[in-house]
Amino acid sequence: MECERMNTIFGLENIEKRKERYKLVRGDIIDDVDVCVIGSGAAGAIIASKLARKGLTVALLEKGGYYDSEDMNQREADMIPLLWKNNGAIFTDDLRIVIVQGECLGGTTVINDAVCFKTPKIVRDEWRRLGVNINDEKWEKALDEVWQGINVSKVKEEELNTNNLMLKKACEVKGYKGEPNYRNCKECMRCGFCHLGCHYETKQDMLVTYITSALHDPNADIRIYCNCSAEKITYENGIVDGVEGKFVDKMGNEKYGIRINAKVVVISAGAIASSILLLKNGIAKDKAGKGLSLHPAGHIIGRFKEEINAYDGIPMAYTCHEFGITNGINGGYLIESIFLPIFQFAMGLPSFLLEHAKMMKDFNHYAMAGVLVKDGANGKIILTEEGNARISYKISERDLKTAAEGLGRLAEMWFDIGAEEVITEHIS
Repeated sequence: MECERMNTIFGLENIEKRKERYKLVRGDIIDDVDVCVIGSGAAGAIIASKLARKGLTVALLEKGGYYDSEDMNQREADMIPLLWKNNGAIFTDDLRIVIVQGECLGGTTVINDAVCFKTPKIVRDEWRRLGVNINDEKWEKALDEVWQGINVSKVKEEELNTNNLMLKKACEVKGYKGEPNYRNCKECMRCGFCHLGCHYETKQDMLVTYITSALHDPNADIRIYCNCSAEKITYENGIVDGVEGKFVDKMGNEKYGIRINAKVVVISAGAIASSILLLKNGIAKDKAGKGLSLHPAGHIIGRFKEEINAYDGIPMAYTCHEFGITNGINGGYLIESIFLPIFQFAMGLPSFLLEHAKMMKDFNHYAMAGVLVKDGANGKIILTEEGNARISYKISERDLKTAAEGLGRLAEMWFDIGAEEVITEHIS
């Protein structure tokens, strides 16, 4: 495929209008670069952007497609298949935990709720014990640089919608430590559709920030290959010399091949996909895929007499830190405000038929928050004999007890501020 590649996005999506320079892949590709980065999410995009802007030639591989704000129409039925990996249906092998990940240029940063926490010291100390030797001063400097790069700021009190204010009120009644969240959002429109991609480009995800800045830098040389699945890490004389993969469309059809010759390969496709790639290539077999944490979460809904209209505004703008790692507790849990658009909310209600219809009539009267558990390294990625990946995860007794405590406390908080009923995720 002969064409100019500098600061260009390539992919299989045959859509003419694109904000960035975009070219349709029409055949096999061979490219020569200094660095090949696999994965365009929070880690990969930053690495690729910084290296490209320092004068190295960089190829960035992303399994998902390239979609910009004009594609993000705020319709769940359109956006979940487009932006979410496996239509949002990734499960642990016992089907007990759903794992939500993005599969698009920008990765999960495109579909998350833009909440930002600085890495707690407890976590940094854990990483040091695993061999990550970064001192606190360098770590803080790096965090500050990233926060500036993605425009992180604290949610203002006047930006809290009623759902967030209900959690704030519950914290105040109980005397718990809570505060508005920090978010990577600039002049937020407060539409409530953060996890469907930001139509207004106010959420400062990796596509809007680091990837775009590299593409627009005249001194950078970055080539971005979307719809591209990295399959094989290649070697010459025991030294990594590149990546082989394939272009795959949204229906799973293999279209073309790709070969990237690179002096350095960075695998930054998230804990799950990175582990799978390492295992399939026999790299670090004694460590790859082991020690997986998922930070399991559950929610409690409170039904109130007054209207909450929780869908109207920022979904996740307030957190109770009283029992969490952000308050110096090793383990524990955070209680976070959250709400979902009507389609996903309806799917999560523990009811059927007439009972479900009755519950949905109270949609405007629900407040919702979730309990996020700091779990242990309870899981692992396993490759079957057929070469398929399996996510094996069993929550520990300690973490299960922590989750139950948090959910019980949240239910109590809702009742203490006037809830007429609380609803768990379980069918009674």
